[in-house]
Amino acid sequence: MFVEKWMTPNPVTLAPNTTISAAALEMSRRKFRHLLVAEASTTGKKLLGLLSKYDIARAFPGNFNPFSLEVTAGTIPNPVSTIMVRNVITVELYCAIEEAARIMLTRRINALPVVRSGNLVGIITESDIFGALLGITGANARGIKMIVESSDVKTALTSVAQLSEQHHLQIQSAVSFHDPQSPNKGFSAFHFSAQPNARFVQQLTTLGFRILRVSNS
Repeated sequence: MFVEKWMTPNPVTLAPNTTISAAALEMSRRKFRHLLVAEASTTGKKLLGLLSKYDIARAFPGNFNPFSLEVTAGTIPNPVSTIMVRNVITVELYCAIEEAARIMLTRRINALPVVRSGNLVGIITESDIFGALLGITGANARGIKMIVESSDVKTALTSVAQLSEQHHLQIQSAVSFHDPQSPNKGFSAFHFSAQPNARFVQQLTTLGFRILRVSNS
């Protein structure tokens, strides 16, 4: 699954000469934790930098809440270009969603601007990653979730797919992973459109798989 499917397209941007306090007001009004700084070019928007709430907070006096009602556009008149992060880590539209998550985790950042041919086209945040996880695993879909333990996730996926075909049971999503503490043990989470019948469960158990949990979602 690609970043393009989960990002916020055409994100709100600030001009580099926007005052710091005006940026604080914009963050407060929109309830954003990040804002991008960009300027128009002949081919689109050129990304110049990124602002976080922490960048804004550091620009205000220590005893002043930058997101309070006391702030006006002229409270801190310096431009955002003086405090923005310039060397911004970005990803392309077709970056895998798990790669974006890995970058955020290893770099300890909460948002990634998305670019195409050097132009800003979107932004993906931690919240978007969480939304992607819920969507990919089918956590928000109605149906039945079954967790299966096996020694080989490939065999589990194949066996459940074959049994589902035999029992006319629709698989809405399937996710498998190995236990990080026991590499020879795997888990597979299947999301079905309906409750698997007793015969399905019996056949799956007979094949050597352990059903850890069956629940409604």
